[in-house]
Parts: sequence; structure tokens; C-alpha cells
Amino acid sequence: MATGGTIAMQSSPDGRGAMPTLKGRDLKDLLPRGLAEIQVEECCNLPSAHLSMEMAWDLAQRIRRLVARADVEGVVITHGTDTLEETAYLLDLVVATAKPIVLTGAMRTASDLGYDGLANLAGAIRVAATEKAQGLGVLVVLNDEIHAAREVTKAHALSLDAFKSPMFGPLGRIEGDRVLMARSVVPERIPADRLNPNVYLTKLALGMDERFLRSLLSDPQVAGVVIEGLGGGRLPPWWLEAVRAAVERGMAVVVVSRCPGGSAYDAYGYAGAYRDLASLGVLHAPGLTGLKARIRLMVALGAVGSRSELRRYFE
Repeated sequence: MATGGTIAMQSSPDGRGAMPTLKGRDLKDLLPRGLAEIQVEECCNLPSAHLSMEMAWDLAQRIRRLVARADVEGVVITHGTDTLEETAYLLDLVVATAKPIVLTGAMRTASDLGYDGLANLAGAIRVAATEKAQGLGVLVVLNDEIHAAREVTKAHALSLDAFKSPMFGPLGRIEGDRVLMARSVVPERIPADRLNPNVYLTKLALGMDERFLRSLLSDPQVAGVVIEGLGGGRLPPWWLEAVRAAVERGMAVVVVSRCPGGSAYDAYGYAGAYRDLASLGVLHAPGLTGLKARIRLMVALGAVGSRSELRRYFE
């Protein structure tokens, strides 16, 4: 399934820079023969910065239909790397199948020296075709590494080695035509037939005031907010009144750590620490980045009938 991204880009003749030009069938034709029996679906041809939540949800529904087919043994999605981790986690939550689903992309265009797109795509196809990948949820394959959708993040803007899993490392590697798995994961599902896209994300910094959160309170369409808190998910005391007002208004407030690794949890007893926030009705998403917690909250809001039911999908 082709969605565009750098893997599909070439330099434009007029010098305006790289643009999406290669279709999924073009990429297939450039692959070595005998990898697998491949069918191509052209979804779109866009940089992933141009994808909307509606488009990501539509992709999930298309994949749900595909994996229900007996003749489909796995799905590979080519995708821009800017938002790849978010699409991967969305699919991980809502596509309930043991069949491998693998996302891949490229850090260099097809016009660049050292284009990595074909190697990444071939690796992703090898992973999707092996029984070792079954039942692991959605996977991300780049630079010969295999990552879990829940754990992976784009850690570098330009490097070929851009994707990392800071908490536990990759699940496995690709060596030549071999797929080597070092560990497994148990995917989490949320049975949602829709999502609520009205969820916002903010990241705290030293001395930052709460006016962003207060601005959300006046908008009745806002269903939730994810806050990347300091250290283990802590907020300054001047944020607490706005947090309390948001919870009382019925807005879902989720706090995670702004750190690349570790969870929102601690044993401190002061104002704005984990226990204090929990007493205000704040939810926590241990082990998730703000990007992933936002996706999880969108899906969870689409799955529950009331705000009180949200807690089953957090903590």
C-alpha cells in the first residue's frame, strides 16, 4: 500500500526540490524478483506532513478489509517518515489481526546517492512474509531494524539510522534475506469504529504558563489534551487550576513524560506530581510519548460511551 513520502520522491527538473513522483507499482518494478507475490494499492502520493487523521483512519479501514481476505498474508505500507510512527501506532490499536502489518519509508530520495528506499521496502516485505512476524502487531522496518509500533520513534531528522525504540530497543534485525527476531511484544487493541480527532498536544518547558490549556477550555469541540510534563510527568503548580477546570468540564487530560525514555510515574508528594495529578482526575499513559498518547486518546474516545470509561485504556 503506497502513500507517498520520501521513498516515492525524486528531484524535480525545475530545481524546486524533491517531490513525490514514484507510484507503488514503480517501486515494485525496482525490487528484486522472488521476494513475494505482491499486489499494489495506490492510496495517495503525499509527504506524510500532508496526511490528515481522516486519511490515516481511512487507511486503517482499508487494511482491515485487506487482512480479512484469505489470499492476503501480510501488508506493507510505504509512508513518509515524518508521521510514520503515529500512523503505525493507530493501525496497531485498531487493526486486530495476527497477520503482519509493516510500515517502511526512506530517509533519502530516489535521486540521492545512497537511496535507502528499496532496501527498506525489500526488508519490510521479508518481515511481512515471515511467520516470525505474526501476532506481534504493527511493525516498523527501516535500516535493517524491526521495531514495534508502540515503542518506535523518529529520533533523528536526517540520519539513515533515524528510527529508535528508546525503552527496549528493536525487536529484531534483517541480515541479508534472513529475519532475526530477538524478542516479542503483545499488541494492545482498542475496539473502536471511529476516532475523535479533537485532541491536542502540548509540551511543557521551564516556567511555561498555562494559557494554552485555558484557551482550549473555551472551545466545546475540544475532547482532550495530552501534556508532555517535566521529568516523570510533573506540572508546575500554576497549571493545576486550569487542569482541574478542564477535568470538571469533561475534557480528558492525559499526562506523559517529555523525556525520550521512561514513564510518567514517580513517588513525589508535592503539588503537580503524579499522585497529585491523579487525584485531580488526570490520566497517565506509561511508556508512551506525547505523539502516541494523543493517538491512543483519539481512539479511546471513539470507543467509549462516557469519559468515565476512559480509564480502562490508561494507567
